[in-house]
Amino acid sequence: MTAMPLNYREETVKKIFDHIKSGESFYLIGAPSAGKTRLLDFLMGDDPDAHRSGDKFDRERVKQQYLKTEAHKTWLVRLDMNRIHQSQEGSWIFHFYQLMLHSILLASNRYSNTENDERINDELMDFNAQVIISKDELMAHRVLEMAVNRLCQKYDLRLCFLFDEFDATYRSMPLDVFAHLRAIRDANKYFVSYGLFLRALPETLRTPLQHEGFFELISSRMIGIGLYSKRDMYAIVEQWEKRHEQALSSNYREWLWEKSGGHPGVAHVLFDLLAKFPEAAGKLKDIEWFARQETVREEFRKIWEGLTKEEQAAMQKVKQNKPEAIPPAIGAQLLAKGLLKFVNSTLVFFSPLVDRWL
Repeated sequence: MTAMPLNYREETVKKIFDHIKSGESFYLIGAPSAGKTRLLDFLMGDDPDAHRSGDKFDRERVKQQYLKTEAHKTWLVRLDMNRIHQSQEGSWIFHFYQLMLHSILLASNRYSNTENDERINDELMDFNAQVIISKDELMAHRVLEMAVNRLCQKYDLRLCFLFDEFDATYRSMPLDVFAHLRAIRDANKYFVSYGLFLRALPETLRTPLQHEGFFELISSRMIGIGLYSKRDMYAIVEQWEKRHEQALSSNYREWLWEKSGGHPGVAHVLFDLLAKFPEAAGKLKDIEWFARQETVREEFRKIWEGLTKEEQAAMQKVKQNKPEAIPPAIGAQLLAKGLLKFVNSTLVFFSPLVDRWL
Protein backbone atom coordinates (compact mmCIF):
# COMPACT_ATOMS: atom_id res chain seq x y z
CA MET A 1 0.00 0.00 0.00
CA THR A 2 1.65 3.21 -1.15
CA ALA A 3 2.16 6.29 0.99
CA MET A 4 -0.09 9.30 0.54
CA PRO A 5 0.88 11.45 -2.48
CA LEU A 6 2.92 14.58 -1.76
CA ASN A 7 0.09 16.81 -2.98
CA TYR A 8 -2.26 15.48 -0.27
CA ARG A 9 -4.09 18.43 1.39
CA GLU A 10 -1.77 20.64 -0.64
CA GLU A 11 -3.45 23.99 0.02
CA THR A 12 -3.58 23.44 3.79
CA VAL A 13 -0.11 21.90 4.08
CA LYS A 14 1.48 24.76 2.13
CA LYS A 15 -0.01 27.31 4.55
CA ILE A 16 1.32 25.35 7.52
CA PHE A 17 4.85 25.16 6.18
CA ASP A 18 4.80 28.81 5.09
CA HIS A 19 4.17 29.74 8.74
CA ILE A 20 6.83 27.32 9.98
CA LYS A 21 9.32 28.73 7.50
CA SER A 22 8.63 32.23 8.79
CA GLY A 23 8.80 31.16 12.44
CA GLU A 24 5.15 32.17 12.95
CA SER A 25 2.70 30.46 15.29
CA PHE A 26 -0.76 29.48 14.03
CA TYR A 27 -3.80 27.36 14.75
CA LEU A 28 -5.79 24.91 12.70
CA ILE A 29 -9.51 24.38 13.07
CA GLY A 30 -11.34 21.33 11.81
CA ALA A 31 -14.56 19.39 12.17
CA PRO A 32 -14.92 16.13 14.12
CA SER A 33 -13.73 13.06 12.16
CA ALA A 34 -12.44 15.36 9.41
CA GLY A 35 -8.96 13.85 9.25
CA LYS A 36 -6.93 16.05 11.65
CA THR A 37 -4.92 13.06 12.89
CA ARG A 38 -4.20 11.86 9.37
CA LEU A 39 -3.09 15.37 8.44
CA LEU A 40 -0.76 15.48 11.44
CA ASP A 41 0.59 12.03 10.54
CA PHE A 42 1.24 13.30 7.02
CA LEU A 43 3.07 16.41 8.25
CA MET A 44 5.27 14.25 10.46
CA GLY A 45 6.03 11.85 7.62
CA ASP A 46 4.08 9.02 9.22
CA ASP A 47 1.72 6.99 7.06
CA PRO A 48 -0.19 4.29 8.97
CA ASP A 49 -1.38 2.51 5.82
CA ALA A 50 2.06 2.38 4.23
CA HIS A 51 3.57 1.33 7.57
CA ARG A 52 0.97 -1.42 8.02
CA SER A 53 1.74 -2.88 4.61
CA GLY A 54 5.48 -2.87 5.28
CA ASP A 55 6.31 -0.35 2.53
CA LYS A 56 9.43 1.73 2.99
CA PHE A 57 8.92 5.47 2.89
CA ASP A 58 10.94 8.59 3.67
CA ARG A 59 9.71 10.19 6.89
CA GLU A 60 11.14 13.55 5.85
CA ARG A 61 9.76 13.62 2.33
CA VAL A 62 6.88 16.02 3.14
CA LYS A 63 9.11 18.40 5.06
CA GLN A 64 11.64 18.37 2.23
CA GLN A 65 8.92 18.94 -0.35
CA TYR A 66 7.81 22.20 1.29
CA LEU A 67 10.92 23.47 3.08
CA LYS A 68 13.56 22.45 0.54
CA THR A 69 17.02 23.37 1.86
CA GLU A 70 15.57 24.47 5.22
CA ALA A 71 14.16 21.01 5.95
CA HIS A 72 17.29 19.53 7.52
CA LYS A 73 17.37 22.12 10.31
CA THR A 74 13.62 22.21 11.03
CA TRP A 75 12.13 19.90 13.64
CA LEU A 76 8.40 19.24 13.93
CA VAL A 77 7.68 18.31 17.56
CA ARG A 78 4.35 16.55 17.99
CA LEU A 79 2.59 16.65 21.37
CA ASP A 80 -0.42 14.46 22.04
CA MET A 81 -2.15 15.87 25.11
CA ASN A 82 -3.61 12.43 25.88
CA ARG A 83 -0.11 11.37 26.92
CA ILE A 84 -0.05 13.53 30.06
CA HIS A 85 -0.21 11.17 33.05
CA GLN A 86 -2.10 13.24 35.57
CA SER A 87 -2.37 10.39 38.07
CA GLN A 88 1.40 10.26 38.56
CA GLU A 89 3.40 12.23 41.10
CA GLY A 90 3.86 15.91 40.27
CA SER A 91 1.63 18.74 39.13
CA TRP A 92 -0.09 19.00 35.75
CA ILE A 93 2.34 21.79 34.82
CA PHE A 94 5.30 19.53 35.60
CA HIS A 95 3.91 16.77 33.37
CA PHE A 96 3.17 19.26 30.59
CA TYR A 97 6.76 20.54 30.50
CA GLN A 98 8.11 17.00 30.81
CA LEU A 99 5.94 15.96 27.85
CA MET A 100 7.33 18.86 25.80
CA LEU A 101 10.89 17.85 26.68
CA HIS A 102 10.22 14.17 25.98
CA SER A 103 8.61 15.09 22.63
CA ILE A 104 11.73 17.05 21.67
CA LEU A 105 13.77 13.95 22.49
CA LEU A 106 11.52 11.85 20.24
CA ALA A 107 12.02 14.41 17.48
CA SER A 108 15.80 14.16 17.88
CA ASN A 109 15.55 10.39 17.35
CA ARG A 110 13.46 10.97 14.23
CA TYR A 111 15.73 13.54 12.60
CA SER A 112 19.27 12.32 12.10
CA ASN A 113 20.96 14.32 9.39
CA THR A 114 23.45 16.64 11.07
CA GLU A 115 26.98 16.14 12.37
CA ASN A 116 25.80 16.96 15.91
CA ASP A 117 23.11 14.26 16.09
CA GLU A 118 24.76 12.11 18.75
CA ARG A 119 25.74 15.08 20.93
CA ILE A 120 22.25 16.59 20.71
CA ASN A 121 20.59 13.30 21.57
CA ASP A 122 22.85 12.74 24.57
CA GLU A 123 22.16 16.24 25.89
CA LEU A 124 18.41 15.82 25.52
CA MET A 125 18.44 12.43 27.23
CA ASP A 126 20.35 13.99 30.13
CA PHE A 127 17.91 16.91 30.36
CA ASN A 128 14.93 14.55 30.28
CA ALA A 129 16.43 12.33 33.01
CA GLN A 130 17.08 15.32 35.25
CA VAL A 131 13.47 16.41 35.02
CA ILE A 132 11.98 12.95 35.59
CA ILE A 133 14.12 12.44 38.69
CA SER A 134 13.37 15.88 40.10
CA LYS A 135 9.54 15.77 39.84
CA ASP A 136 9.89 19.54 40.26
CA GLU A 137 7.76 21.99 38.29
CA LEU A 138 10.29 24.84 38.26
CA MET A 139 13.10 22.45 37.33
CA ALA A 140 11.05 21.13 34.40
CA HIS A 141 10.37 24.66 33.18
CA ARG A 142 14.02 25.78 33.41
CA VAL A 143 15.38 22.63 31.77
CA LEU A 144 12.86 22.94 28.93
CA GLU A 145 13.99 26.54 28.38
CA MET A 146 17.62 25.46 28.40
CA ALA A 147 17.02 22.61 25.96
CA VAL A 148 15.13 24.82 23.48
CA ASN A 149 17.71 27.61 23.76
CA ARG A 150 20.58 25.22 23.05
CA LEU A 151 18.88 23.66 20.07
CA CYS A 152 18.02 27.02 18.54
CA GLN A 153 21.00 29.14 19.51
CA LYS A 154 23.85 26.62 19.58
CA TYR A 155 22.74 24.16 16.90
CA ASP A 156 20.78 26.61 14.70
CA LEU A 157 17.62 24.47 14.63
CA ARG A 158 14.03 25.61 14.16
CA LEU A 159 11.35 23.99 16.32
CA CYS A 160 7.64 23.92 15.63
CA PHE A 161 5.57 22.40 18.44
CA LEU A 162 2.36 20.84 17.10
CA PHE A 163 -0.27 20.43 19.85
CA ASP A 164 -2.85 17.80 18.94
CA GLU A 165 -6.38 17.68 20.46
CA PHE A 166 -5.69 20.94 22.28
CA ASP A 167 -9.19 22.31 22.97
CA ALA A 168 -9.58 21.04 26.53
CA THR A 169 -6.02 22.01 27.40
CA TYR A 170 -6.40 25.48 25.89
CA ARG A 171 -9.56 26.01 27.92
CA SER A 172 -8.06 24.97 31.27
CA MET A 173 -4.30 25.49 31.02
CA PRO A 174 -2.85 27.72 33.79
CA LEU A 175 -2.15 31.25 32.58
CA ASP A 176 1.47 31.00 33.73
CA VAL A 177 2.09 28.31 31.12
CA PHE A 178 0.82 30.55 28.31
CA ALA A 179 3.24 33.23 29.53
CA HIS A 180 6.11 30.72 29.71
CA LEU A 181 5.47 29.47 26.18
CA ARG A 182 5.44 33.06 24.92
CA ALA A 183 8.74 33.73 26.75
CA ILE A 184 10.39 30.65 25.23
CA ARG A 185 9.32 31.83 21.80
CA ASP A 186 10.49 35.41 22.41
CA ALA A 187 13.91 34.18 23.52
CA ASN A 188 14.16 32.30 20.21
CA LYS A 189 12.21 34.54 17.86
CA TYR A 190 11.74 33.08 14.37
CA PHE A 191 13.24 29.78 15.60
CA VAL A 192 10.32 28.60 17.78
CA SER A 193 6.67 28.45 16.74
CA TYR A 194 3.50 26.75 17.91
CA GLY A 195 0.76 25.06 15.88
CA LEU A 196 -2.50 24.29 17.71
CA PHE A 197 -4.97 21.72 16.38
CA LEU A 198 -8.42 22.82 17.59
CA ARG A 199 -12.11 22.22 17.00
CA ALA A 200 -13.22 25.69 18.11
CA LEU A 201 -11.88 29.22 17.74
CA PRO A 202 -9.43 29.98 20.56
CA GLU A 203 -11.33 33.10 21.58
CA THR A 204 -14.42 30.94 22.20
CA LEU A 205 -12.44 28.58 24.43
CA ARG A 206 -11.29 31.31 26.82
CA THR A 207 -11.15 35.09 27.01
CA PRO A 208 -8.13 36.40 25.04
CA LEU A 209 -7.50 39.08 27.68
CA GLN A 210 -6.50 36.33 30.11
CA HIS A 211 -3.51 35.33 27.98
CA GLU A 212 -3.12 38.22 25.57
CA GLY A 213 0.60 37.71 25.01
CA PHE A 214 0.20 34.16 23.72
CA PHE A 215 -3.09 34.82 21.93
CA GLU A 216 -1.55 37.51 19.75
CA LEU A 217 0.96 34.93 18.46
CA ILE A 218 -1.80 32.88 16.82
CA SER A 219 -4.87 35.12 16.54
CA SER A 220 -4.31 36.34 12.98
CA ARG A 221 -3.18 33.01 11.54
CA MET A 222 -6.09 30.59 11.37
CA ILE A 223 -5.93 27.68 8.95
CA GLY A 224 -9.19 25.90 8.17
CA ILE A 225 -8.52 22.22 7.67
CA GLY A 226 -11.76 21.84 5.77
CA LEU A 227 -12.88 18.63 4.09
CA TYR A 228 -11.21 16.61 1.35
CA SER A 229 -10.85 17.80 -2.21
CA LYS A 230 -11.94 15.32 -4.87
CA ARG A 231 -8.29 14.44 -5.53
CA ASP A 232 -7.63 13.71 -1.86
CA MET A 233 -10.84 11.74 -1.51
CA TYR A 234 -9.93 9.54 -4.45
CA ALA A 235 -6.48 8.89 -2.95
CA ILE A 236 -8.04 7.84 0.36
CA VAL A 237 -10.65 5.66 -1.36
CA GLU A 238 -7.88 3.93 -3.28
CA GLN A 239 -6.23 3.01 0.03
CA TRP A 240 -9.53 1.69 1.39
CA GLU A 241 -10.01 -0.37 -1.76
CA LYS A 242 -6.61 -2.00 -1.39
CA ARG A 243 -7.17 -2.65 2.31
CA HIS A 244 -10.54 -4.33 1.66
CA GLU A 245 -9.45 -5.85 -1.67
CA GLN A 246 -12.50 -4.40 -3.36
CA ALA A 247 -12.29 -1.87 -6.17
CA LEU A 248 -15.07 0.64 -6.84
CA SER A 249 -16.08 1.82 -10.28
CA SER A 250 -15.49 5.45 -11.25
CA ASN A 251 -19.25 6.05 -10.90
CA TYR A 252 -19.21 4.78 -7.31
CA ARG A 253 -16.22 6.94 -6.46
CA GLU A 254 -17.96 10.01 -7.87
CA TRP A 255 -21.10 9.18 -5.88
CA LEU A 256 -19.04 8.71 -2.72
CA TRP A 257 -17.41 12.09 -3.21
CA GLU A 258 -20.71 13.89 -3.84
CA LYS A 259 -22.70 12.34 -1.00
CA SER A 260 -19.95 12.58 1.63
CA GLY A 261 -19.09 16.15 0.64
CA GLY A 262 -15.44 15.25 1.21
CA HIS A 263 -15.90 14.38 4.89
CA PRO A 264 -13.64 11.33 5.49
CA GLY A 265 -15.73 9.91 8.34
CA VAL A 266 -18.94 10.04 6.31
CA ALA A 267 -17.18 8.72 3.23
CA HIS A 268 -15.80 5.78 5.18
CA VAL A 269 -19.19 4.59 6.46
CA LEU A 270 -20.67 4.97 2.97
CA PHE A 271 -17.75 2.98 1.53
CA ASP A 272 -18.35 0.23 4.10
CA LEU A 273 -22.01 0.03 3.12
CA LEU A 274 -21.07 -0.35 -0.55
CA ALA A 275 -18.33 -2.88 0.26
CA LYS A 276 -20.26 -5.07 2.71
CA PHE A 277 -23.91 -4.91 1.60
CA PRO A 278 -24.67 -5.92 -2.01
CA GLU A 279 -28.11 -4.28 -1.87
CA ALA A 280 -26.50 -0.87 -1.27
CA ALA A 281 -25.30 -0.70 -4.88
CA GLY A 282 -28.89 -0.63 -6.07
CA LYS A 283 -29.79 2.20 -3.69
CA LEU A 284 -27.45 4.94 -5.00
CA LYS A 285 -30.38 7.13 -6.07
CA ASP A 286 -32.22 6.56 -2.81
CA ILE A 287 -30.45 8.98 -0.48
CA GLU A 288 -33.11 8.37 2.19
CA TRP A 289 -32.05 4.71 2.44
CA PHE A 290 -28.47 5.66 3.24
CA ALA A 291 -29.59 8.34 5.69
CA ARG A 292 -31.54 5.69 7.62
CA GLN A 293 -28.59 3.31 8.05
CA GLU A 294 -27.39 3.10 11.64
CA THR A 295 -23.69 3.57 10.82
CA VAL A 296 -24.48 6.73 8.88
CA ARG A 297 -26.67 8.07 11.68
CA GLU A 298 -23.95 7.29 14.23
CA GLU A 299 -21.33 9.16 12.20
CA PHE A 300 -23.53 12.27 12.04
CA ARG A 301 -24.25 11.96 15.75
CA LYS A 302 -20.50 12.06 16.44
CA ILE A 303 -20.08 15.09 14.19
CA TRP A 304 -23.03 16.83 15.87
CA GLU A 305 -21.80 16.16 19.41
CA GLY A 306 -18.39 17.51 18.43
CA LEU A 307 -19.91 20.91 17.61
CA THR A 308 -20.46 23.74 20.05
CA LYS A 309 -24.02 24.72 20.95
CA GLU A 310 -23.59 27.85 18.83
CA GLU A 311 -22.52 25.76 15.83
CA GLN A 312 -25.45 23.38 16.31
CA ALA A 313 -27.84 26.34 16.39
CA ALA A 314 -26.28 27.71 13.21
CA MET A 315 -26.72 24.37 11.43
CA GLN A 316 -30.38 24.43 12.44
CA LYS A 317 -30.69 27.94 10.97
CA VAL A 318 -29.49 26.60 7.62
CA LYS A 319 -32.05 23.79 7.86
CA GLN A 320 -34.73 26.45 8.50
CA ASN A 321 -33.49 28.58 5.56
CA LYS A 322 -32.51 31.39 7.93
CA PRO A 323 -28.77 31.80 7.23
CA GLU A 324 -28.97 35.53 7.97
CA ALA A 325 -29.58 34.65 11.64
CA ILE A 326 -26.18 32.96 11.98
CA PRO A 327 -23.59 35.03 13.92
CA PRO A 328 -20.75 35.96 11.51
CA ALA A 329 -18.01 34.40 13.68
CA ILE A 330 -19.86 31.08 13.93
CA GLY A 331 -20.61 31.10 10.22
CA ALA A 332 -16.94 31.71 9.45
CA GLN A 333 -15.99 28.87 11.78
CA LEU A 334 -18.32 26.39 10.06
CA LEU A 335 -17.14 27.51 6.63
CA ALA A 336 -13.50 27.04 7.70
CA LYS A 337 -14.32 23.52 8.87
CA GLY A 338 -16.08 22.81 5.59
CA LEU A 339 -19.37 21.85 7.25
CA LEU A 340 -21.11 24.66 5.39
CA LYS A 341 -20.36 25.87 1.88
CA PHE A 342 -21.73 28.28 -0.69
CA VAL A 343 -23.33 26.91 -3.86
CA ASN A 344 -24.49 29.63 -6.26
CA SER A 345 -24.43 32.15 -3.38
CA THR A 346 -26.65 29.89 -1.25
CA LEU A 347 -25.37 28.53 2.07
CA VAL A 348 -25.81 24.74 2.18
CA PHE A 349 -24.62 21.73 4.15
CA PHE A 350 -21.48 19.91 3.05
CA SER A 351 -23.54 16.78 2.29
CA PRO A 352 -27.20 16.22 1.32
CA LEU A 353 -27.28 13.54 4.04
CA VAL A 354 -27.02 16.24 6.73
CA ASP A 355 -30.41 17.65 5.80
CA ARG A 356 -32.01 14.19 6.05
CA TRP A 357 -30.30 13.47 9.37
CA LEU A 358 -31.43 16.73 10.95
